[in-house]
Amino acid sequence: MALHLIFVAMLVAAILSVLVPLSRGARRGSSTGVSALDLHRLRLAEIARDFDRGLLDEASAEAARNEAARLLLRSAEPRQHGRDHPEPRRQPASATPWRRRLVALVALFGVPALVLPLYAMMGSPGVPARPFGATPEATAQADLTTMIGRIEAHLVEHPDDGKGFEVLAPIYLRLGRFGDALRARSEALRLLGETPDRLADLAEARMAMADGVVTREAGAALDRALALDPKHPKARFLAAIGLEQDGRRDDAASALRAMLADAPAEAPWRPAVEAHLAALTRPPNDKSAAIAGLAPAAQGDAIRSMVAGLAARLQQQGGSAEEWARLVRSLTVLGETEKARAALAQARAALPDEASRARLLEVAQATGLEAAGATRQAASPSPQSKAPQP
Repeated sequence: MALHLIFVAMLVAAILSVLVPLSRGARRGSSTGVSALDLHRLRLAEIARDFDRGLLDEASAEAARNEAARLLLRSAEPRQHGRDHPEPRRQPASATPWRRRLVALVALFGVPALVLPLYAMMGSPGVPARPFGATPEATAQADLTTMIGRIEAHLVEHPDDGKGFEVLAPIYLRLGRFGDALRARSEALRLLGETPDRLADLAEARMAMADGVVTREAGAALDRALALDPKHPKARFLAAIGLEQDGRRDDAASALRAMLADAPAEAPWRPAVEAHLAALTRPPNDKSAAIAGLAPAAQGDAIRSMVAGLAARLQQQGGSAEEWARLVRSLTVLGETEKARAALAQARAALPDEASRARLLEVAQATGLEAAGATRQAASPSPQSKAPQP
């Protein structure tokens, strides 16, 4: 309500700024000048003052009086001979009052009639002010980028600050920068020491690098975490996923049931474990159902046959970096390391672009075919000497 009153006051002030000068001009136009006789008297009075002060002598004063008389007679001449020689008269200002009335009407009614509907359609007085084009999402992203830059600059100057790496790692994971997250997790673990939380976080980062696959390195980190705390929820859950990926679905389901049995009812991770257990115990379909129904030895043969079919298709028709990465991971899980290295070399020859080679490098490091950071050492300094680049 206060805002509307302010707007009304501003409108009234704008109207008055137009009407007040018009009214003053009208008053000046209605009061015309002084009569000729009054002007003659003023001239005589001025001549008398000059004579009294000695500015004029008697002859000069008399000449000035005669000149004033001639000016009086000259001003009276048009009235005497007005019929033959009329003096042109200046049109007084009051002769055009309709123009002032028109301007006043426009100021009083035209301006509000134009401004108020326009504001009603386009104005939004209740919307809070913000920079043009800015959105909450863009502002939050800019703030996050600024915060990451500050932490990275701090870690460049203080490379032994393990807490800084520990703060930065989950942010990298949320942004999908899995390589930087893995390096930050490794540095935090090296600088701050092993705890179940840090070991489980390191395993999570390694899994993210391998598209969710529990690699040997990730499994080793989980084993160390469970050795320190056998009931650590995150380590138990990721270990159950590793059992599932190894084809040990019953063991994975048993591990998840044991987690739920030990978990308090208000545990925040309980719904996620229950949902995963329900999906794990649901009867599979299609090829997965057929493979699961086979004997263990036959299951391995069926899986190898599927992997061999994928390899043959990629060698003949080619494929994307993700398909080659799936083949390399599958061969590594089956223990066929040499075939995995050969597939990795073929993929790099078939996909020379930088994005594909970077993806293949991540898979090679996640599966242990190449040492982490060995290929990127020349291009990217390690986190020990410099913070991960944004």
